Order: sequence, then C-alpha cells, then structure tokens
Amino acid sequence: MPAKIRIVSDLHVGHKASVIDELRALAPLAEGIDWLIFNGDTLELKYGDLDIAHYDASREKKRFDEEASKWGCRISIITGNHDPEISDIHSLSLLEGKVFITHGDGLFPDIAPWSSNIENLRKHASIIDAQATGSTQQDLHDYLQLHKEVTIRAHKDDKKYNPTLWGKLKIFLHQTWPPTTPFRILKAWGEVPERALSLTKRFGLTPKVIVVGHTHNPGIWKRGEQTVVNLGSYFPWPGARCIDIEGNELRVRKIRKNQNAIEIGRTLATFHI
Repeated sequence: MPAKIRIVSDLHVGHKASVIDELRALAPLAEGIDWLIFNGDTLELKYGDLDIAHYDASREKKRFDEEASKWGCRISIITGNHDPEISDIHSLSLLEGKVFITHGDGLFPDIAPWSSNIENLRKHASIIDAQATGSTQQDLHDYLQLHKEVTIRAHKDDKKYNPTLWGKLKIFLHQTWPPTTPFRILKAWGEVPERALSLTKRFGLTPKVIVVGHTHNPGIWKRGEQTVVNLGSYFPWPGARCIDIEGNELRVRKIRKNQNAIEIGRTLATFHI
C-alpha cells in the first residue's frame, strides 16, 4: 500500500458554486501524496448543463485526467451522484478493511432526500428496494450501482435542468424550493452516522472508520468502536476536510479554500487504526 494516502470529497468542479474554477488549483491536494482518492462528486458530469452552456462531460473528464497525470501520484475516483459514470469504483476498503470509503448517496434509498428532483428519484428508487442484502464485495458494488442508475434515470426525467437565461438566480430558486428543503437537509445531516453504520453492517463490513461526503456537512461522529467522517465540500460553506493516512495513523485535516486556492490546514483529529 502507498506510504501516504489522502482522501478528499465533493469538489464539484464545473458547478458555479464550487470554489474551484481551474483544474490546476487542485495540485496542492497531491503534494507529498502517494495515492489521492476522490470520494465522489469530483466533476459535474451530470448537472453540468445547469452551469455552463454547451457543457461537454467527456471533454471535462479528459481535461481532468490530463491535469491529474502531472501530479505524480496514484489517482482513484469513486463515483458520486453528480458523476455517477466517472469510474466503476463505488467504494474502497483500506488497511485490511479498517477504513471504508464511499460517497454517501448509497446511504439513502432516495439518493438525495433534500433534492428538488426528489419525486423523480423516488419514482425510480424501487429498483433499490428490490435488491437483496448480500455479503460479498460484488453484492455491495451491485447495490451501490443501483443508486447510480437511479440518479441517471431521475436526471433524464427532470426537465427543469436545462440551460437558462436566469443564470444563478434560477438555479438558486430551483435548488431551494420547496420551503421545506432546509428541514430535509438538516434531517439528512442527522441521519448520516447511523445510515453509514447500517450500510457497512448490511454487507458484513466492520470498519473502524467510515468516510463519506455527499451531504456537504463536515463532521466526525463516534459510535461505539466506529467513527464516521464526512469530508464536507468545496462550496463556500460550510467547509471541507481531508483525511491523510500514513502507516496506521489517520488524520482528519481542515481544508482552507478560497477561489482557486487550496491549502491543507491543521489536524482536527487523529486516529490510530
């Protein structure tokens, strides 16, 4: 296993709300790292048409790969619900299963219960409900794959996601309606730790640390012998974290982010695993 591993999440490159406009701004994430893991929603490959006219997902992925090739470290990209086809990796287990990483859309049967597209998500979610619990890595992969398929199908049904002259105002109104959205967001935030534990237990996993993103709410939650870490996002608020693993030491670190400026900050918590 590489000497030093870093995990980041929810960069949302290509989204107007992301602080990252230029791919070269990501280089500090790879400095001194042997293996850099992107834990979902790295690029806006599904919702790019919200933000940029004539957005070409395949072109953006190629640009990302070209930039990442300059960093000199191993790169792994886990799928998210905004880039559900960016790779065929839906989760990773490190340190002989002691660390489990997945984006977090697989925690919720309706993918993103706060979404303005929730009705379309729920319409297709029955295929997830029908999936039997398994006990192998392939069972877990297939289960998470269903979440990707649901989010793709729901997006195709959502006629609101088209280029618009309203720009940022219309995007804001679309994503914050109905008025119950803030309450659904807070409810999802509160459910993350237990849902993360439930997912790993369902597939016979016993990690000491579970790493997620998706809800954009950075935090560390201790539940018995297990810890759940959410790495936040690269939107201006509420914040972002990264995880550095070296040997058997795992550190959760603060990310200082401004427009196209990323700096790895202080250590918030250290775990010996």
